[in-house]
Amino acid sequence: MYRRRGMEPQAQMVESLAAELEAWWRRWWLEELGLEAAAEELGVSYSTMQKRVAENRVPNVGRRGSPRVRRADLFPGLSGERIKLADGSPDLAGEILLRRGTG
Repeated sequence: MYRRRGMEPQAQMVESLAAELEAWWRRWWLEELGLEAAAEELGVSYSTMQKRVAENRVPNVGRRGSPRVRRADLFPGLSGERIKLADGSPDLAGEILLRRGTG
């Protein structure tokens, strides 16, 4: 919109801000959590989280004796293939908004 109106510096600023926000979102979404933090994020007990990892319902990205899980793996289905960004990567924010009924 800014570019169409001849406002190139503003267009570049908005694109830069969007790229920074997406990078932050991607780091947050793919962050590796300990089981205690993962359990808190899901609102389940630590033992329930342990059981889910032991049953491989949530993949362990850590090592044996020191399990870790990605935040994205706690919410299967949210990073589906329906919504894509221009570079082909999933639009994670769009997926969440869509599933919440606000997108």
